[in-house]
Amino acid sequence: VQAGDGGGRDFGNAIQDLNPDDIETISVLKGPSAAALYGSRASNGVIMITTKSGKGQKGIGVTFNNSLTFDRVYVLPRYQNEYGGGYKQEFDTYTFNSETDPAEYAAFDGQPFANNAADESWGPRLDGQLVRQWYSWYPGTPEFGQMTPWVARPDNVKNFFNTGITRANSVSLAGSTDKSDFRLSYTNMNQTGTYPNSRMQRNNVSLVASTQLSSKLTAAARINYVRTDATGRPPTGRWNDSRVLPISFNTWFARNLDLERMKDYRLPDGRILNWNISDPTNPRPYYWNNPYFVLFENYSTDYRERVFGNVSLTYELAKNLTVTGFLRKDFYDDFRDDRLAEGYIYQTAYEQEISRVNETNYELLVQYNKRFGKSFSLNLTGGANARRQNFRRNYGRTRGGLSATNFFNLRASTDPPLLDDFSSERAVNSIYGSASLGFRDFLYVDVTGRNDWSSTLPAGNRSYFYPSVSTSLVFSELVQTSWLSFGKLRAGWAQVGNDTDPYRLQTRYSPGDNYGSQPVYFVPNTRNNSRLKPEINTSYEVGLETKLFGGLVGFDVTYYNNASRNQILPLPVSATSGFESTIVNAGEVRNNGIEVALSATPVTTPGGFEWNVGLNWARNRNKVMELAAGQTNYLLNPGFGLININAQVGQPYGILIGDGFATNDQGQRLVDENGSYIIEQNKILGSVLADYTGGISNSFSYKGFSLNVLVDFQRGGHIFSRTSGLGQYSGLLIETVGNNDRGVPKRNPVDAGGGVRADGVFEDGRPNDIYIDAQRYYKELLQFSEAHTYDASFVKLREVRLTYAFPSRWFTRTPVQGMSLSLVGRNLAILFRNIPHIDPEGALGSGNIQGMEENQLPSVRSLGFNLNVKF
Repeated sequence: VQAGDGGGRDFGNAIQDLNPDDIETISVLKGPSAAALYGSRASNGVIMITTKSGKGQKGIGVTFNNSLTFDRVYVLPRYQNEYGGGYKQEFDTYTFNSETDPAEYAAFDGQPFANNAADESWGPRLDGQLVRQWYSWYPGTPEFGQMTPWVARPDNVKNFFNTGITRANSVSLAGSTDKSDFRLSYTNMNQTGTYPNSRMQRNNVSLVASTQLSSKLTAAARINYVRTDATGRPPTGRWNDSRVLPISFNTWFARNLDLERMKDYRLPDGRILNWNISDPTNPRPYYWNNPYFVLFENYSTDYRERVFGNVSLTYELAKNLTVTGFLRKDFYDDFRDDRLAEGYIYQTAYEQEISRVNETNYELLVQYNKRFGKSFSLNLTGGANARRQNFRRNYGRTRGGLSATNFFNLRASTDPPLLDDFSSERAVNSIYGSASLGFRDFLYVDVTGRNDWSSTLPAGNRSYFYPSVSTSLVFSELVQTSWLSFGKLRAGWAQVGNDTDPYRLQTRYSPGDNYGSQPVYFVPNTRNNSRLKPEINTSYEVGLETKLFGGLVGFDVTYYNNASRNQILPLPVSATSGFESTIVNAGEVRNNGIEVALSATPVTTPGGFEWNVGLNWARNRNKVMELAAGQTNYLLNPGFGLININAQVGQPYGILIGDGFATNDQGQRLVDENGSYIIEQNKILGSVLADYTGGISNSFSYKGFSLNVLVDFQRGGHIFSRTSGLGQYSGLLIETVGNNDRGVPKRNPVDAGGGVRADGVFEDGRPNDIYIDAQRYYKELLQFSEAHTYDASFVKLREVRLTYAFPSRWFTRTPVQGMSLSLVGRNLAILFRNIPHIDPEGALGSGNIQGMEENQLPSVRSLGFNLNVKF
């Protein structure tokens, strides 16, 4: 049930367990240079988060923080509201069969009724005439046999979503003396989502403490406990059990459907109200269930209980020389289940997954810091680390349905349940060191090195060393001018290695269902490789950082170049080998780019008004240099259909390849003799990578008030939207308005005779003059991936925060030391986009499935406030 290439439920990742109220600072260590000390997991950089402590707090300080946030869906497709459910422009009629049909259905004879088996909106015009709709087919209900107006429901999807509410309350106690300090915090967060029956609760407890046990020995601890409970995480994407998706409004629906009538989805006799039915005498779902039934009975539950943190002892061996021992621990249990209840269109089912993750790091760190006269400074660091990871997963799913109605238990499986148990262990031992030599506070040279030994690599390649060297020149120490406040040039080179997942060296057999009393094992589809080598990433960078006019203007410019080789990946092979793929070292990918950060204070006045501006801009260029021997293309997302993400030699990593429009030498689209577009297969439709990204922040402050405004932007990149393709295919979206009438469409000339004309030319160059049925046009258009691949550029108003810090004089005779109130808005508006109907950032995920969108969860706008009080 985890979200993946085909969608599913997104359970988030482990960083969500970190309480934002406990964070003091966040810094970014970029590139492989950071990995030399922090290990191969830092090969793409490090997000260093420092949590708050009690240092500097006189006496016992208490901080209370309260926030309340409201979420509303604000990005939905533009639907048409002129044509209702159905596949044709005429209504059906029902003929009563007195021998087989119940007597109460006789009133249906010869009456027009909506084609309720249709999950598309190519039906008759919504002109208000009286027809029999889906809710009139249930005997015993007040509307049984009634005819109601055939009208659009323009806000049916919008009103389906709730206002999400997030409440968070935290309290912390902190204190310090000349030898000890502590901080204890507790946070409770309760959230109800925008989807009906979706909610989550999280409790965080954090303790940070340190004490000087003697003049040379100091002990410290950071311990966190987190418990998260959630119900009804909404599914998304193209899931195997696709009929469980409540967000089918975007692709398979009808614009006349009144969702309000579906809320009370169970009748008094237990029957489920379903909109998508074909036989009035047997009103069961044909394609789709009632979405409220899906959300309230086909829901998931999950919880995670986690403890993480570290304890340390630091001893001063001599002046400027310390040794520290760390024990770092992170372990959690993760439980997830999912159910398909009685009344589901297909077989009832229950699945359950329990995971246990346990990581322990033992580390010894030696540090020496010394200045030699006024000219030299030396910082030396050396250490060793032993990392141990254990993972266990137990998964089960019923087969053949449930033996008792809605008894959600693996033992209720009518056939032997599908069971899968997996466990893995990984060990990585490391030694590392660094040296930083400074000369007169303006010239620095830094050297680092780390060697890892990984259990996931073969014995001969288990050890890998990665070094780095960098230098920086603070030229502002050499050039004394009034306008140059700070200036630094820097350059560096680094290399980092990386291992692979456990159990990729030797063949592992997978157990299957027993044959009688005999055990059965299967040969895996992927062939492992006992000669794997570590991945290697090499990079260099140069940069310039300055601050001018006393810090009123500043900029930081970096150029980098990275090359990744010996990447470990599954390579497709011929099925005649007995395998589908084999694990190999293959490929080289290069990245180079520029990152720019600008800051300025355009206005500052004696009265206290100040305006600060910040700009971040980044451009990356990527190219696949080589793959495995004899290979020019590697498929990154097998099985998605319609379009694929590829790594192709000579192209950027992550190009979209699919069927597109055939064109002539002038770039005009070609049509055949029937007026339909001609397909060009396996066409490169763009890259998922942006040309550049960035953001602009403005902050204004005046007499206790501060206003912060953040705008993000992206230029370029491409995204394939299945929502757009299927929404047009099914006649739901605005593009189809006026084109599905047998008369003259609104946007076509009167003499055209109706229909849609493909914008193209015949192969002999003549302009296309053939109009085809609109339904046929848009259904044919679905097979053209190019028609639904869009430029992913956007400009977003990401956040606005208005804060007022109450004057301290208001609290001189109270225990209150400070108070502030903030009004916060996030994801407030998309100021510009080139893609219709969806949020440009709505791809299924990161990694190898960037640039893919299907049934995305609608983006939400958040508005709320935050109150912070310190005692």
